Amino acid sequence: MKPPASTTKSRYTIEALARGLEALALFTAERPSLPFNEIVEALGLPKSSAFRVIATLEQLGYLEQNPTTRHYRPGLKVFQLGFAALAGLELQQVARPQLERLAAELDETASLAVLEGADIVYIDRIRNRAIVGVMLGIGSHLPAHCASLGKVLLADLPEPELAQRLSHANLARMTDNTIVDRAALLAELAEIREHGYAISDQELAAGLRAVAAPIRDRSRRAVAAINISGPTTTLNRERLEQAVVPAVVAAAERISRGLGYAPPRDAGRATTDQASS
Repeated sequence: MKPPASTTKSRYTIEALARGLEALALFTAERPSLPFNEIVEALGLPKSSAFRVIATLEQLGYLEQNPTTRHYRPGLKVFQLGFAALAGLELQQVARPQLERLAAELDETASLAVLEGADIVYIDRIRNRAIVGVMLGIGSHLPAHCASLGKVLLADLPEPELAQRLSHANLARMTDNTIVDRAALLAELAEIREHGYAISDQELAAGLRAVAAPIRDRSRRAVAAINISGPTTTLNRERLEQAVVPAVVAAAERISRGLGYAPPRDAGRATTDQASS
């Protein structure tokens, strides 16, 4: 039997947090900034209590005060939270049709993942075949160093961030092909950075190959990656290079453009030059 709503609220509500969120909710498109007295009145708190709430939000970057009018308005942290939430939804919404198209086109398993520390986390997956030796679903974690999705995302990191992540990484050997030497991994990442895609050839599981390409947002940062994976019997090296790599790269580019990514002006010229050479 559930406890009464009032009991639940009193037991589990953190009053200070609730007051802070109530204060942020006061700001609307019609009222983007508010003076202190209006905030106090709307919250129904003593001035001293309201001041502590506002001061805390201001210190953390969720509110800022206009030095001229002395009015408060939402700070950068509020917008960052909103953009992060929208970006997460936007990524999956934009990527899903391309994921389905890619899986159907190649009749293989297509996946979408993001980087979390030294691991990748799967956030969407179209499973067309049983993956050899690997059981994965949405939310599954894998070490980034042995997966095509992870390698292509590691390759995009700035050098200081890459060094920091790898310093905490356990480069575990999953198969005889897994790269466990840090220098060798860095050399591999440099090649991936140059080519724009990553291949994992039985590095995660024996008999499994995969190709991944980065997905970029409007800031040109790799926010996720998409891949095709399958058994070596269907993903032989010739098919990988002639059909799978171009299809995965093209799908990643379509998703990236859907997220607002605009490639550098010379990128299209470079692609044309490579095609004609």
